[in-house]
Amino acid sequence: MNIITIILIVLILTAFILMTKGTLKQELAMPLVALGAIILAGNEEGFLALHNGFAEFSKIALLFTAVAVPAHILQRSNILDWIGMWVGELIGKIYVKTKISINFLVPAITLFMVYIMAALFHNTTSILVSSLIIYVICKSYKLKGLPVLAGALVASNLGGFSTRWGDTPNIVEAAQWGLTHTDFFKEILPINVSSVLLLILTVGIWLSFAMKSKDGKKRTRFDIAYAIVKFRNARRNMYLDKRLIKTGTIGLVLAITGPLLFIKYELIFSALAIIVSVLGDYNDHMFETLLALGTETYLTLVSIFVLAQVLAHSSIGMGVVIQNWLLKSSMSVWAIASASYLGTLLTEAASWASAAAPLIHSQAPSHLAAWALGSGIFAGSSSLVTAASAGIILTQETKNNPVDSKISFGSYVVFGILFSLFMLGYYI
Repeated sequence: MNIITIILIVLILTAFILMTKGTLKQELAMPLVALGAIILAGNEEGFLALHNGFAEFSKIALLFTAVAVPAHILQRSNILDWIGMWVGELIGKIYVKTKISINFLVPAITLFMVYIMAALFHNTTSILVSSLIIYVICKSYKLKGLPVLAGALVASNLGGFSTRWGDTPNIVEAAQWGLTHTDFFKEILPINVSSVLLLILTVGIWLSFAMKSKDGKKRTRFDIAYAIVKFRNARRNMYLDKRLIKTGTIGLVLAITGPLLFIKYELIFSALAIIVSVLGDYNDHMFETLLALGTETYLTLVSIFVLAQVLAHSSIGMGVVIQNWLLKSSMSVWAIASASYLGTLLTEAASWASAAAPLIHSQAPSHLAAWALGSGIFAGSSSLVTAASAGIILTQETKNNPVDSKISFGSYVVFGILFSLFMLGYYI
């Protein structure tokens, strides 16, 4: 590893520290790191990284915007609040019948909901739709939303890893190894379901400790019954904008249909979803709807894609170092998973999958190697909010929440690193 590579790694780690302390926001820190990486790469390789990074980002931006636009329209229609109230009422009824702690019931039901939604409709769809629902439920039960929202990010990554269409890295790996839907259901889904159970247990324990430190009071039967009544009355009195519900639903169906059923035409379906959603909205909100993800999200994403190109493909990046390490280890499971974890942590899941899949497949064409790559990417994408597109989107979606329900680089990093390392070992 040459001195310039070491400087680049130090630059990235410094940015992580500054984001953890809150000195720099991720939408500022990541562009600065990407610019520094271009300088270190030099004119030719820097331009190539810029070109390829933007090229990769352009497709992801379109796909994510296609989901974000109708999701935000549904949010404005109040239907997501209504669903949150319904789920919250259901949780309360289960508590009354079973006496299971509300600190475990809320994570159990909401995180499993996120997992299923991600497995069926893609992990970014799951995060965009479920983040508001989780916030509504936690707020109504007077719970700290941070543990559950942090767990939701991991659950969405897990759900995405469970199906052929659930996440961008899966699509890349499936194409490289020729993996079918049946392969995912038989070979990786069972261990992912067990991982969800471990996640729910972990988040439930975290939430219980967080609530003890908050006020030291347990939720009484009366508190839960009162919350149930509030949920029910709020649903009955809530105004639902039928035009926005119809527009958002059609747009979301179109956005999901491409990656789910017609992968060759996913860009066409995504573009159509954006057009239908924007034109179906009210005139005063059309421009706001088009920029639903926010410029900060796009800025962070494109910076990470450019940085990933420098790290994975340039002569100063980690790509050559990791490649040599994998070859020396004879492409063992632990080496593939660990290298994928490190590569994803420093870059981003989709970028690392695109860079690593051809290399690993050429040396290890077995399904076991594919799952080792996928598990390393899953664990790595759950380590930091910048390591997966879903994490970047979640920080944007929760930025206006109260402090105890807001996901930021600093509020997530300890849980992310510790739990992701545990999951890496579990998968290996």
